[in-house]
Amino acid sequence: MGRGILRVLGIVTFFASGLLMFVFWMTAMYRWLGGLGVILGLVLTPGAVVFPLVYWYVEDVFPTEYFAIWGVGLAGMFIAAIGGAASDSGG
Repeated sequence: MGRGILRVLGIVTFFASGLLMFVFWMTAMYRWLGGLGVILGLVLTPGAVVFPLVYWYVEDVFPTEYFAIWGVGLAGMFIAAIGGAASDSGG
């Protein structure tokens, strides 16, 4: 039972961080390009490496929040994998 909760917690964390990264992407696109940025933000993909570098260049600020959210997502994926692997093995 505890492993199932661990898996659900990891999945929720992973998806919540993905949603926050999407909000970060859409906010940046809207600030840079206005309404066209919203349309382009929905059509284009940010990329794991390219978007933070472009953001750093345009805003002249390193996107630490973006990388922190990305790290939380990776941790959630790891937690979900631990919970899933343990529940798959019957434990």
